[in-house]
Amino acid sequence: MEREIKFSKGENLESAVYTLLAAKARGKKVYGKFYGHILHSETVSMDSAYMEVLGCTKAEYDKQIKKWRENYKKEEKLAEQRAIQNIPKWIEKGQTLIYPERYEEWEKCVNTYAANLYHGLELDSALEIMQALENGTTIEEASKMLNNQKHSSMTASLVRNIIFSFSSKGPEFWEATAHGKISSKNKALLEAKKQENIQLATNICKKNAIGTYKNHHDFYYPQFKLIKKQTVTSSNNFPMIPLEKLSTTS
Repeated sequence: MEREIKFSKGENLESAVYTLLAAKARGKKVYGKFYGHILHSETVSMDSAYMEVLGCTKAEYDKQIKKWRENYKKEEKLAEQRAIQNIPKWIEKGQTLIYPERYEEWEKCVNTYAANLYHGLELDSALEIMQALENGTTIEEASKMLNNQKHSSMTASLVRNIIFSFSSKGPEFWEATAHGKISSKNKALLEAKKQENIQLATNICKKNAIGTYKNHHDFYYPQFKLIKKQTVTSSNNFPMIPLEKLSTTS
């Protein structure tokens, strides 16, 4: 009598066939279900199983996988090259959207994300939202932009943390895009960043009042009237909150 066997979780097709053939070698009649396909030890072969499940022979499948891996490596190499080429652009673009005191940290951030698994995808997404916020887009509209970028939960968290760390409206954006209850620890980090942003904006007001800032552009803060943001070098009296300290979950 033929008996059903269960394949192990995560077992691939090749391994499943070997399991059935091993049972046949021991004189046992068994069958197993592999993703909805029933394979019998008495009649199974490697090619018959692959034709049944994947529509091609084992050799054809191996050839397809080899070609896919080769293409993947080529695409990864090209993505790495593009990321390296984009570093100056990302740095320059970010500096038009953040406080001068954060320039150094921004450059480090760009170099880090350009070399990661996503090759700077998070930087493009974060800069798009940061630009929109500087142009007067509401937090609610910016939150919709994040959703429309179609991120995974991981990349969405990375984008949120970049915006939190560098945008003048970063804490507010991070709060608006949080899922579930925000922990007391994260609330403290958010409040600290808000106070830092207020103080940096105050510094701009003071320096603008005595005419020490040049090449400025305008942006709006809820705490102040129209403020002139300047492109200058200044000491950073407010150290960055490292991204890793802000939980990637709410």
